[in-house]
Amino acid sequence: MKNSLGRWMTSVLAALACSAAAQAEPGSYGGTVSGLDLMDVDMMFIGAHPDDDGGVTATLARYVLDGGHKATVITLTGGEGGGNATGTETGRALGLIREEEERRSLSMVGVTSPHFLGLRDFYFTLSAEETEKMWGGQAFVCDVVRIVRVRRPEVIVTMWPGPGTHGQHQMATRAATLAYNYAGDAKYCPAQLKEGIVPFTPLKLYYYPGSAADATVKIPTDDISRTARIRYADLKSIAQFNYRSQGWDTTNTLPARAANPETFMLVGSRVPVSEQETSLLTGAVTAGTSPVGVRLEVRPDSYEIGLGRATPVQVTLTNGTKLPMAALRVNLDTPTGWRVTGSSPARMLAPGETYTAVFTVTAPADAKAENMRLTARYTATQADQQILGRNATFVRPLPAVVATFAPTFDVAGYQVFARETGTEWVTGSLATRLPLVVGQPTDITVNVTNRGTTAASGQLELKLPPGLTLVGSSQYQVAAGATAQVRVQLQASAAALPTGRQSALLPVSLSTGGFTDSANAFVLPSLTIPRLTTEPKIDGDLKDMAAGADGSMGPEDLWWRTKPDSAADASNAFKLGYDDQYLYVGMSVKDELVACNIAPNDVKAQLRSDAIGITVDPTGQSRDTSTTLQAAAFPCTTAGFQARGFRDADANQGVMEETAPGMQVASVKSEGGYNIEFRIPWAAMPTQPKAGDTIGLNLVMYDGDQADARVGANISQSGLAWSSFSWGGKQALPYLWPRVTLGK
Repeated sequence: MKNSLGRWMTSVLAALACSAAAQAEPGSYGGTVSGLDLMDVDMMFIGAHPDDDGGVTATLARYVLDGGHKATVITLTGGEGGGNATGTETGRALGLIREEEERRSLSMVGVTSPHFLGLRDFYFTLSAEETEKMWGGQAFVCDVVRIVRVRRPEVIVTMWPGPGTHGQHQMATRAATLAYNYAGDAKYCPAQLKEGIVPFTPLKLYYYPGSAADATVKIPTDDISRTARIRYADLKSIAQFNYRSQGWDTTNTLPARAANPETFMLVGSRVPVSEQETSLLTGAVTAGTSPVGVRLEVRPDSYEIGLGRATPVQVTLTNGTKLPMAALRVNLDTPTGWRVTGSSPARMLAPGETYTAVFTVTAPADAKAENMRLTARYTATQADQQILGRNATFVRPLPAVVATFAPTFDVAGYQVFARETGTEWVTGSLATRLPLVVGQPTDITVNVTNRGTTAASGQLELKLPPGLTLVGSSQYQVAAGATAQVRVQLQASAAALPTGRQSALLPVSLSTGGFTDSANAFVLPSLTIPRLTTEPKIDGDLKDMAAGADGSMGPEDLWWRTKPDSAADASNAFKLGYDDQYLYVGMSVKDELVACNIAPNDVKAQLRSDAIGITVDPTGQSRDTSTTLQAAAFPCTTAGFQARGFRDADANQGVMEETAPGMQVASVKSEGGYNIEFRIPWAAMPTQPKAGDTIGLNLVMYDGDQADARVGANISQSGLAWSSFSWGGKQALPYLWPRVTLGK
């Protein structure tokens, strides 16, 4: 396969070189008027790490390589916090490697001048708040805005801004959103005007969709690039082969295994867009039924509107073309059963002129409390040709009394950002999170808002799956125009857990009258562990851990990639105990093929190979991993079967001898797997718990079944966890870790 891939790459690179030569102009400036003309692009992607552009690679090839358009990429970090499947470089050295990988990948699809902001990729986190703190606040947003103002992209593409994904991805997306909103506002990052920079307003903003249902446009990859002479999917696979440090060269193939479309979610547009988009550039860079230069925006007075209450909606159209628009009419479409008032008589709109029409919409009493589309449309004639366009926004109709689950701090933080940036409707797919510990009643806060003119009272109706029960009352009483906090208790039992699993993600809902709010209940395991009277010897023999508390995990506790074939393929039974100085973990692991492809001097990034991870939140209250300890160990290395321990993905990463003095690990081979033991000093943790305290503690198992793996290669195949949720809780969300009480 590699020889075939090499021949294909040689052919493709030759074609790309010819294309680049054909586009080159003599002289450093050619016919440009100013240096900014060199910088002007049609499209920009903004991500956090090299390889984040992986979801837009084929689309860039379509527009830049074949379409003759220009694009650039802003990458906020060098990705130095990631793994390295090709060597032992880490820190800034790895960042330099990864930046070069991205340059080479992007050059193959025609993007030749990416930007790297040089922010620190510190360690894996799911916290936007932690990321902002580590990056020194919001100053970096102005760095993004500066590049947007200089490169002048009509279209910005970025990632996903909400909880549930990498914290640095969230902050990159939020910076992109702020740049879309405010790069054209001279009052935003005003010091840049002293640099001679002119504010610039992008016209369209796309996110990577949070789910398949969120996608509004699909760009195919199964057709042929006329420049590369292969499918876009294949060109994408070849380009991403460059991300070798992340192991992409071991998974990408030619032809590509699949030719799935690249999908995007239109979040903001200042120009008309078609009912079903087929291009990210239409309306902003290329004409559709509306010429380039026409702007059409629709803005309701608020996203949330009351049932039966008239809400103003402003529709603004600007003629940015060089020709007048005659017989211009503007109207507003609403869902069936809604009332809309306001009119727009036919008129002329001169070049450079703006027209604003104000409508009022009223939702009927039976309108659903969900995103409802309002569509502004215009028709006109220009140079005796009919032109027309549409743009849409969303509102959410609400009854007088609404009860919602109080969100966790990270969800609440994103909701504030969404309100401030006018992207509230995007949060519709983001459910509140409710951590529930098995066997313990958990207080849940419900916010009851009364928009009516009289006091309201009643009973909250909760719809709970088997194994979850309401403890006590769910009565509420709230004054007119006020919000009251009501506390209810939910209790989870073992009956809530699916067969074979130690944790569960279950839907719950809350209703008041005609309004229903949904949440995700994260059911967490709990355990009381004993204070050991005799210190275990850390040698891989688990007999002296017999007094420890028991637990286990198996194939059903999957959170990462491929489900193991059987318990013999990947599972474990563990023991937990403690004393005044140490936390002790002993684990008997079943693994039919134990991979030992990590060099002794390359002990980092546990998910690359067979490994065990132990995440400890000593307070049980941490919001992110900066106040936790995350220990890990490879059971063996290329030097033999002897465990090597380290800290990974917390605020003090590195080999255990340097980052956790007193920590010990040991392993021995066993029939069908291995035994491994940890001794983790409380003194190495940010705070030290005492007997009777409840801490957060999760156990993670990684399995890579590749006997002939290259040294250092990322062969991760499966990931199991005691508390296992896909991209949430197993490593980087302490509030979703199991609760462990230190027995007295």
